[in-house]
Amino acid sequence: DKTIRIWNTETYEEIATLRGHTMCVLCLTIHENKLYSGGGDDTIRIWNTETHEEIAILRGHTRSVWCLTLHENKLYSGSWDSSIRIWNTETHKEIAILRGHTEGVTCLTLHENKLYSGSRDKTIRVWNTKTYETIAVLERHTKGVKCLALHENKLVSGGLDNNIHIWNTETYEPIATLENTSWIMCLTVHKNKLYSGNEDKTIRIWNI
Repeated sequence: DKTIRIWNTETYEEIATLRGHTMCVLCLTIHENKLYSGGGDDTIRIWNTETHEEIAILRGHTRSVWCLTLHENKLYSGSWDSSIRIWNTETHKEIAILRGHTEGVTCLTLHENKLYSGSRDKTIRVWNTKTYETIAVLERHTKGVKCLALHENKLVSGGLDNNIHIWNTETYEPIATLENTSWIMCLTVHKNKLYSGNEDKTIRIWNI
C-alpha cells in the first residue's frame, strides 16, 4: 500500500506511518537513526527513525529497487535494472555502479570486503567492496536466485529452481545441494541450522 509502518515491539501498537513512496515498498534496512527503504518507484528513501521525517531521496536506478544492505558508511542497492549502486550514507551521493548481471538483482549480502549478489540471470556474483571488481561468478542455479545467507565460511543461496546451494566462500566451490519441491523465497541461518521459507507454504529446517 506504499507505506512503511513503525510499531512498538512491547505494546504492538502502531507508532507512525511513513508515506512518500509512490509504489510498493520492497525492502528495508536500518542503521543507527536512519531507515532506508527501496521501492517500486525506482527510488531509495531515507527516514529519520526518531522524527519519522524523510531525510533524502536517492535517485539513479531506472527500475524497482529490490534489495538493500549496509556496511560501514556505504549503502548497497540492487535493482530490477540489473545494476547494483553504492551510496555514501553521510552525503547521500552515489559512489559507484556495479554492472555484470544481465537481469534484475534480487538479493544482496555482505561479509568483510565481499559483496554477494543474486540475480534473475541465475548467477551469484562476488564483488570486492574496495575495488568494485567482480571476484567470481557462481553458476549452478537453473533459474533465478531469490535469496542469500552467510554462515561462517559458507554462502547459502536459494532459487526459483527449487534448490538451495551451499558454497565455500574462500574457494567458491559448491559444497552441497538441498533439493526442495518449490521455490525458495527466503533464508536465514542461526547457529548450525538453516531455515528456508518456501513457496509451498512450508518452512524447512536443515542441519547446515
